[in-house]
Amino acid sequence: MLITFQTTAAAVAQIFAMGALGFYLIKSRLIHESGLRILSFLSVNVFFPLFIFNQILKNFDLSRMPFWWQFPLINISLVVTGLGIALLASWRHRGHQKDGFVAASALHNAGYIPLLMLMSLPLGPAAGELYACIILSIIGFDTCLWSLGVWLMTRSQSPHMDFRKMINPPLVSMAAAIIITLVFGRGCIPEAVLKPVKILGDAAMGVAMIVIGGNLALSSLKQVNWPRVTGAVLIKLMLLPSLALLVVPLLKLNPWVALVAMIQSCMPSSITLSIIGRNYETKNQDLVNQIIFMTHFLSIITIPVFLGLYGKLTHF
Repeated sequence: MLITFQTTAAAVAQIFAMGALGFYLIKSRLIHESGLRILSFLSVNVFFPLFIFNQILKNFDLSRMPFWWQFPLINISLVVTGLGIALLASWRHRGHQKDGFVAASALHNAGYIPLLMLMSLPLGPAAGELYACIILSIIGFDTCLWSLGVWLMTRSQSPHMDFRKMINPPLVSMAAAIIITLVFGRGCIPEAVLKPVKILGDAAMGVAMIVIGGNLALSSLKQVNWPRVTGAVLIKLMLLPSLALLVVPLLKLNPWVALVAMIQSCMPSSITLSIIGRNYETKNQDLVNQIIFMTHFLSIITIPVFLGLYGKLTHF
């Protein structure tokens, strides 16, 4: 497999074409916000957990992936790095706007877009194993999102973290699949059981992109806070991937670990922050939605550039 600007640009174009459908459906009012909420619920609570469960059971092979524990650490490291940079960039500021800026700068779209990227790249037989690698890395991200992310978004309303929010269907699905694989091994669940799980799980990515596009269509772009939006864009789309481009090749990591780290470092801000903001009716949700919109829009250019450079540097 060779990662080039052309292959990653084609992958990103396919992803955003699906997102554009969700954007159009909302803007044209063919789907209303209530319908989008239902799709979001199904995506988070049904389709995505089933996709995760099936991919881990089929592709997580401990004998071939003794380094599997490194994948959750990738996203934890990226979140901590982004958090540190964002706090330094906003150390003079206070209030809910700062918290929204820090959350959107530290937390990235760790699941949907990386998985869709892999689906669109010419991976061949390696695709299934890489799906499992990305899914394992999401464990670290979800741990940060449902603790640090919720706390930052709601800190002006509640000063304490609620760790109960970390118990969610995707995380439970990951844990169940990993435990089953470690205890009983691959192939322990009959194909007759896994087949309907696979069929439903295969809907996850398409539905997710419709939801993401629809959420972006609902974002308010009036009175954009350009200083904070620009700062978050520079952190998410320029500084973090540049650091990864310099550091990852020097660490001599397993090739799959290094590739996942590079892909995750290029991702725009987490779309789930928009859902958290709407759910808790936070004062910073407009700023967060503005950052989400701009980082996703501009990542059409930055993702192919940085992954193309990584492919040239590593001959991957």
